[in-house]
Amino acid sequence: MIVLKFGGTSVGDASAIQRLVDVVELATADAPLVVVSAMTRVTNSLLDLDALLTSDEYAEAERLRRELQHRHEQTAAALKVAGWVVGDLLASFEELAELIRVFPPVADLARRDRIAGFGELWSSLLVTGASEAKGLAASWFDARTVMHTDSHFGAAIPDEPAIRTAVARDLAPRIGAGQVVVTQGFIGRNAAGAPTTLGRGGSDFSAALFGAALGASRVEIWTDVDGLMSADPRVVPDARLLSHATYDEAAELAAFGAKVLHPATQLPLVEAGIPIVIRNTFAPEKPGTWIGAESLDDGSLPVRSISFKPGVTIVQIRAARMLGAYGFLRRIFEVFERHEIVVDVLASSEVSVSLTIDDGTQLAAVVHDLGAIGEVTVKPGRGVVAVVGRAIRETPGIAARVYSAIADVNVEMISQGASASNLTFIVAEANGPQVVRALHQAFFPEFE
Repeated sequence: MIVLKFGGTSVGDASAIQRLVDVVELATADAPLVVVSAMTRVTNSLLDLDALLTSDEYAEAERLRRELQHRHEQTAAALKVAGWVVGDLLASFEELAELIRVFPPVADLARRDRIAGFGELWSSLLVTGASEAKGLAASWFDARTVMHTDSHFGAAIPDEPAIRTAVARDLAPRIGAGQVVVTQGFIGRNAAGAPTTLGRGGSDFSAALFGAALGASRVEIWTDVDGLMSADPRVVPDARLLSHATYDEAAELAAFGAKVLHPATQLPLVEAGIPIVIRNTFAPEKPGTWIGAESLDDGSLPVRSISFKPGVTIVQIRAARMLGAYGFLRRIFEVFERHEIVVDVLASSEVSVSLTIDDGTQLAAVVHDLGAIGEVTVKPGRGVVAVVGRAIRETPGIAARVYSAIADVNVEMISQGASASNLTFIVAEANGPQVVRALHQAFFPEFE
C-alpha cells in the first residue's frame, strides 16, 4: 500500500488532473491512497474571502465565491465527471454561500479554518470523478473523520494516537488492490468536531500521517519539480537533482527555504522507516528524490544543497545587567511563546541574544515586551542561508570554504545549531541569490 500526495499545481486545471489520474492508474496494483491539495490559488482566494467577511464586505465575498464555483464547474465539465460529483460540488458551494450569509463581521480563527478547508474538499471530488471517468474503482473519503487535531486553528497539531485508531477503523478497510481512495490533505477536526487546518503546506504532513498510520511502503509527494535540488534552479539554473537524501537533510532544506516539502513531513515516518519519494507530476518518467534514514550516495559530496529563505527579520536583545544572572533566555522565549511567534535561528552570548523570525504580524508587541528585558534592535530585510550536508560539523574545512566563497558579503549571524547537518547564517536579503550562486560554485564546480 502506498500514499500518493498531489500538490496544488498537480490539480491546477483539468489537464493537470488528467495527468494525475494517469499516475494513479499506474499505481493501482499498490493500493494507493490519494491525498490532494486544493487547486492552485484556491486556498489564497478562500482566505481572501474570509478577510472580506471580517471587513463586512459580504457582496464582494459572495462574488469571490461565485468565481470559485464557476472555476470548479468548468473543470468538472472538462473532466466529464459523473452527476453525483457535480451535485456534491454544488451542495458544498451552497454550504459556503450559507456561511457567508450567517457569519458575523468579526475575525474568527475557527471560521477561517472552516472556510479555508473547502478547497481540498472540492479538488478531491474532482479527482475522484476524473478517476471514475478513467475507469478506475475510485471512492471519496472525508479526511476530517480521521484527522484528529487540537484546537490551534490555522496550525492545528495532530493527535497521532487518535489518528492511528481512526485510520485503522474507518480508512484502512476501504483500501485494497484495485481500489483508489481519494482524500484531502491540510484539513482535520478537533475534539468538538470543528474543522481545523494543519497550516500552509500541511497536505504533505497529512500524507505522512496517513502513511504512518497505514504502514505504507512509501509516501510519494507529487509536485511540479523533479525533486530536491542542490539549489533553487531559479537562482542556479544548473542545480543538480539529489537522487537520494536522508530525513535530516530533507528536514533542514524544508525548514530553511526549500518549498518542495513541508518541514514536518518526515516526522511521522522516521520511526517506521517509511521512505518519501518526491516526483514531478509533469515529468513522471523522472525518478525524483528518494528520502530515507540512510544515505545511498557515495559520500563524496559532504555539502548536498544550499537553500535560502528571504523575508526574515533579526531581533537582537542586549542586557548587560544579565551578565552572570540566570533566566535571561527563559524570559526572552516566554515573550515569543506568549505571542505565538516561531524562532528560526538563534545566536547568543551571556548578555545578548540574536534570533530570527519570519512572521512579523506581532512584532511591535514582541518588541514592546522585550523592552522590559533589555535593549532591542530590529533588522528587517534579511535572509537565511543554510548549507546542508552530511556531518558538516565533523568535516574539516567546510566552514572555511563557505566563508571564503562569500568573503565579500557581510554575514550578520552564524548558527551551527543542534543539527550536525547544516551551517546557517544570515545575510541581507538582496545578497541571497549572489551568496547561493557563490556557494554552489564552490561546492559543485562541475555543475556550473
